[in-house]
Amino acid sequence: SIFVLLLQTRHLRLILPENFGKMVRVIFVSNRLPVTVNPDKEPPNDVQQSSGGLVSALKSVVKDYDEVLWVGWPGAYCKDEAAMTKRLHESNASIQMHPVWLDKDDVEDFYNGFSNSSLWPLLHWMTPYARFKKSWFESYRKVNMKFAEIILQVAKPGDIIWVHDYHLFMVPMMVRNLVDEKYGAPDSSPRRPKDLPPLDSDAITTQGNTGKKLNFAPTSRSEAAAWQNLKIGFFLHTPFPSWEIISTHPNCVDIVQGMLGADLIGFHTYNYLRHYRSCVIRLCGFTPEMDMVQYLGRRTRLGVYPIGANCTDILNNMKTDSFKEHLKNYAEEFQGKSLVLSVERLDYSKGMPHKLEAIERYLEEAEKAQKQRKQRQDEGFQDEDRQARLEKLKARFEACWKEKSERHNFGFRTAMTAFWNKAKELVLDQEEELDHTKTVFLFIAVPSRQTVQEYKAIEEEVHMKVSTINGRFGTVNHTPIVYIHRGIPGEELAALYARADCCLVTPLVDGMNLVAKEFLVAKDREVEHVVPGTVVLSEFAGATQEMFDALVINPYDVDATADAIHLGLELTKGDRVDKHLRWEVSERMRHVVLANDAVWWAAA
Repeated sequence: SIFVLLLQTRHLRLILPENFGKMVRVIFVSNRLPVTVNPDKEPPNDVQQSSGGLVSALKSVVKDYDEVLWVGWPGAYCKDEAAMTKRLHESNASIQMHPVWLDKDDVEDFYNGFSNSSLWPLLHWMTPYARFKKSWFESYRKVNMKFAEIILQVAKPGDIIWVHDYHLFMVPMMVRNLVDEKYGAPDSSPRRPKDLPPLDSDAITTQGNTGKKLNFAPTSRSEAAAWQNLKIGFFLHTPFPSWEIISTHPNCVDIVQGMLGADLIGFHTYNYLRHYRSCVIRLCGFTPEMDMVQYLGRRTRLGVYPIGANCTDILNNMKTDSFKEHLKNYAEEFQGKSLVLSVERLDYSKGMPHKLEAIERYLEEAEKAQKQRKQRQDEGFQDEDRQARLEKLKARFEACWKEKSERHNFGFRTAMTAFWNKAKELVLDQEEELDHTKTVFLFIAVPSRQTVQEYKAIEEEVHMKVSTINGRFGTVNHTPIVYIHRGIPGEELAALYARADCCLVTPLVDGMNLVAKEFLVAKDREVEHVVPGTVVLSEFAGATQEMFDALVINPYDVDATADAIHLGLELTKGDRVDKHLRWEVSERMRHVVLANDAVWWAAA
């Protein structure tokens, strides 16, 4: 929106240092380095480059800075940390790697414990899954302090420090406090009401300090002032919940206050920004402006920056021979069938049990329609009740359109009315019906956090439900759900995106969900065997704010999800709708995704 664009432009000027255009250094800080080390292997196989949207996005802007550093955990334990640190420094010419070494207890309590068993559930509104232990928080604070100290060991005055995600909520304020302890805090006038208890500032300053000596020392008053002007940005890749949810965490004030050390805090959507602002008011006692918090003499700006898909990697994968071979095979294998694709980690926030229930409902309706059609043919009747079925289909269109129009603004409703009216007419005018019993649902469910009990439980539930549906609706020649319990290579995934008629993205809550965007990147009509496709998208995914042409549903509404799958296939499958119109929705959404990809996000 125009409001978001103005916020972005305004905030870019605020976080850039005064010497921008001269010597500019940036320090990326994330839980993991963009590499994984294996100390048991010999160079160069001991350091492997990592993949992923964040890594690709940040690497894409390396050329925009004179010097780039990256601070994070290398993903392994190492006996000779000094030697491996030196090896990491030599492994990449364009990015200086600075590892934060953690032991097994740190990883268990900081990562598996506090980050993923306390914070992750609450950030996704899943309070029943949240667990708390005091030892987890102590480890989280200690690890965040390790990160802060490593940052200041390598930082210089005027650097830009960009911290990422919920694993490091306390790092921005810890960096500020370490600088303040060395050079003195700026003039501050805390506006916290006297009747509220004091903030536990010790939790973010002295406690957890590892005692390592920092390598910066002021030589003049001007240098001390330069250290105070370190520019810190923080981006949250998950949702941020309402005050009622986050306040259930015993350390909620530390979480909210820790982020305020940043000059700029970025969120995927305005809703998440609004929730955070509400938490500042309720938990810290301040009344911030709409997009700014004044705290201890500093201003923290709040901005909306929806992350984009890693379009470059997908487009490059589509140029490979492996992609072309896979796509040709899929085109032959699914000839005459509808293909609905679902790609996600096996996580309770993704709503897979709800999705499977909607698929079961869809297949029930498809089976019922097939039996009625067969009965009419056997009895020699003409299709006399076709009008009744068309009226039912029309009602589905009307309900879906009503749902979409109520969720979006006037401009969106005006732009989409012509398309939906024309699509409805074309679908309803067709004599031949699409056989929905031939639909194949392809699940790629990537295992996730298998040592956590809650994830084991959801995995068992999903496996049992998939078996039940296949046993009920499957035949010798057709299996309705193809379930792959692992990740697949990028070329193969891109080929599935290109061939699928519909992408089913129905998380119960998700910060963004890039699968919906990646699906559209692969919809290049100039490539042979690529077919148009539509997206059935949860209203609780951040991507909904950008993908106006998607079929937006409430994932808890099983009937609505089943209807959306039905309509999505009616609009995009076969020759039931004019070819140009079938591609219209896919191409319109694809254009937006390509224009606002991960590279654009990182640069912003």
